Amino acid sequence: MKRLCRHFYKKEKGFTLVELMIVIIILAVLTGIAIPSYMTLRNRAREAATESEMKNIATALELYMTDNEEYPDDYTTITDYMSPVPTTDKWDNAYVYACDDPYSTYTLTSWGADGVATGTDNIVFANGQMTADGAY
Repeated sequence: MKRLCRHFYKKEKGFTLVELMIVIIILAVLTGIAIPSYMTLRNRAREAATESEMKNIATALELYMTDNEEYPDDYTTITDYMSPVPTTDKWDNAYVYACDDPYSTYTLTSWGADGVATGTDNIVFANGQMTADGAY
């Protein structure tokens, strides 16, 4: 009976403060490693989706050019070739469309993750071809 009572009343119950602190530190280090990797992968996925969407817009613009012998002055008017026509990239920045005066060339630009026109992560399509492919 004594032996049974000793088993129930052991003094070592639970974890010590040092053991809990070590576990918390390990979790913090693992989180510090995982978050930057996740952010990079998320931006790569957004860039790939934006490039794909811009390629579809460029294809619709080329079809418009074939039928009308000029590019439109506003790319959102190509609803006969693509519906709905996206107006923002995957970072919620507006696409920038520029067409020259005789409507024979155009550029379609996404400012990328930083949303800055002078950034190094811009994605640019000109006359159906990708001319700048972003940061990744």
